Amino acid sequence: MNQLYGLPTDGGSRAYPDWQRSLHPDDLEQAERDFADGIATGRYKSDFRSIHPDNSVRHLRSIGAVYSDPDGNPRILGINWDVTSDVELNLELQHATAMTQARNAELESARVRIEHNALHDSLTGLPNRRYLDETLQGLAAQGFGAEQSIALLHIDLDRFKQINDTLGHAAGDAMLVHASGVLRAKCRAEDFVARIGGDEFVVLTRGNDSHGELAALADRIVRTMHQPVNYEGHECRFGVSIGIASECGTDLDGRQLLINADIALYRAKARGRNCYEFFSDALQA
Repeated sequence: MNQLYGLPTDGGSRAYPDWQRSLHPDDLEQAERDFADGIATGRYKSDFRSIHPDNSVRHLRSIGAVYSDPDGNPRILGINWDVTSDVELNLELQHATAMTQARNAELESARVRIEHNALHDSLTGLPNRRYLDETLQGLAAQGFGAEQSIALLHIDLDRFKQINDTLGHAAGDAMLVHASGVLRAKCRAEDFVARIGGDEFVVLTRGNDSHGELAALADRIVRTMHQPVNYEGHECRFGVSIGIASECGTDLDGRQLLINADIALYRAKARGRNCYEFFSDALQA
């Protein structure tokens, strides 16, 4: 016991005050409460730290049973042992576990970030062409019911090059960010909005969208994009041309849908830009 508590091995008696004085200040209250509970319940168990005269700290464990001496006074018969090495090992394991968990969290965060960057446009934050292709492939794989439909709006900014040439690429970037904000605002939350090229965007919408609903959506986008945008004191104007293609039924060819919307887009540009055009069999011919 003298060795455990850092007391001199002089053969002298030891009592409660010797134990109490050796306790770490942060453990004193709990250790005394454990002791009192042990007296009350008859079973004593406590873990605490002991500070030796050389300021070294040892972790001790104490277990005992309460009995009464011939005079009826409560006594505890038990054992104490040094568990410092076990505690230090556990602390090392906890630290290693925490470091591993932190590293795993960091790796997972990096994975999510890399995956997000691979599928999104860095300027606007919208999904990119790769994300669009994967989405179309996924829709084709899962199939559609006979009554379900999907529509794709291929959007190209008109007179965007003039803004880049006259005000610089920073102004062009600002217009692209503005255009992405307009598309997000005018489309439904469940619609898929992507930037697939320099000044090209796509809106993928699912459901029983009628010709009229798609026309109304395209018209809202055209009218809003035509509004002037202020950039560092300059009034920038550009418009959009939109090609619209849709499919209904169980078979879906995402690549062909995009080609059809592209054909309709070129027709809209040929009509004078700042308008929309639907793909049709007549247009295909």
